[in-house]
Amino acid sequence: MERPSPNPPAVGDQPRHRDRYRAVFDGLLDPVIVIDDRGIVLEVSRSFRDVFGYAPDELIGRNVKLLMAEPHRSEHDAHLERYRRTGKTWILGTTREFDVLHRDGRAIPCELSVSRVEEEGREGPIFVGSFRDISRRKIAEEALRASEERFRAIFDQEVQLVGLLDPDGTILEMNRSALDLIGVRREDVIGLPFCRSPWWQYVPGMEERVLDAVRRAGAGEFVRFEVESETDRGPRSFDVSLKPVLGEDGNVAFLLPEARDITFLKRIQRRETAMLRSLAAIGENASALAHEIKNPLTAVNMALRAVADGLGEDQRAVVEELAGRLRKLEKTMRRTLSFAKPPDIRPEEVDLGTFFARIQREFRPELEAAGVEAIAEVGQGAECAYFDKELFEEVFTNLIRNSIQARTEEGGRLVLRAIPSAGGWIELQVEDDGPGIPRHLLPDLFQPFVSGRAEGFGIGLALVRKIVEAHDGTVEVDTGELGGARFRIRLPRRSP
Repeated sequence: MERPSPNPPAVGDQPRHRDRYRAVFDGLLDPVIVIDDRGIVLEVSRSFRDVFGYAPDELIGRNVKLLMAEPHRSEHDAHLERYRRTGKTWILGTTREFDVLHRDGRAIPCELSVSRVEEEGREGPIFVGSFRDISRRKIAEEALRASEERFRAIFDQEVQLVGLLDPDGTILEMNRSALDLIGVRREDVIGLPFCRSPWWQYVPGMEERVLDAVRRAGAGEFVRFEVESETDRGPRSFDVSLKPVLGEDGNVAFLLPEARDITFLKRIQRRETAMLRSLAAIGENASALAHEIKNPLTAVNMALRAVADGLGEDQRAVVEELAGRLRKLEKTMRRTLSFAKPPDIRPEEVDLGTFFARIQREFRPELEAAGVEAIAEVGQGAECAYFDKELFEEVFTNLIRNSIQARTEEGGRLVLRAIPSAGGWIELQVEDDGPGIPRHLLPDLFQPFVSGRAEGFGIGLALVRKIVEAHDGTVEVDTGELGGARFRIRLPRRSP
């Protein structure tokens, strides 16, 4: 038994002290409960009603376990009995999280602190429990946990390499793609300086280069560079960037490293570079080639015409067929040389309704001969485009002629269409109801010398792509609503 207070209040002061105690007790914002050593409720603060729905007189004299959910409710009496017998417990003097049952049956998460008090004249101790409702904190923690899970799910699903660094370059996070690339675990790299991380171990001289990039990014600069690296999957090319992320105070709070695997893109670029070199070689020799071919062709054609005049009808037909083959050879030469030369672009604003009408007039004889109906559709907001009119006449000539020549039956429809496209672009389409593009040709359709017709040169669609890309546009083909091929050209509305 603890010793009584050395200066107990005088008898006449005791009611005043009790009133003061009650005022303080009932003024507490956090609910407080007092129980004896058998769990019977002795006192309850008024704030219990606000938080848990119980008035004090509904609890006083009852066992405190009615506020507990299972399994604590069934175990509480045994805990108290063991404490009375052994004096051992782990709950006193600590704060722990505990669910309290509201009067309506809801479980309210709380922080519970329990202390032991010796009361003069009482045989056993009493226990004072203080509850703090942490429902809002739990909701916030759950929202944070869900947000972190969403972040981690998105972060780890990124196919590119993404991480998070301190401003000094210390690794805080790395996504799953980055870890899997070099076969390491997250804990292997967290806390390492980015410049000395395993991603650069096979690249000579990269530590200093990355360290310099970190310093520049830490000073607020966006840094970007390319890296050739050996990985478990062989040599890879990466486009690496370091982006500073500013805090509310305007200073750099984090660095965001990203690395995009551009191995395939680099491979394509090397193939295109080799092709361009080959085409450049053709272009460099274009004049000599034209001179070497043109003069013999001219001489042979003149000789054939002279011979044909003195021949009979059967022999003349043979000679005319030879002349036709020579004309085809000459045409192939002209188109090949045309493709080899860089286009001289002179863009202007073009009224597409007028442009389509002109194309229709020029092709009317060929369209009528094939029984093809050609219509033009210009959507609202797509009345004008910006391109070199002469070069795009060549584009539409190739696309329309391909459509006519690909038909296996007479008749059909051909649509020239202009529609607005997202991002300030405009889309031009040539669509038909013909047989479409054979699937095996699609991957290389716009490459030079690829043709689906035995008599085709394979230059036309390559020239289409060259002209469109020279206008900073794109061209692709798919199956349109008419069931045939649909060529789609996207162009900026204005020249950059």
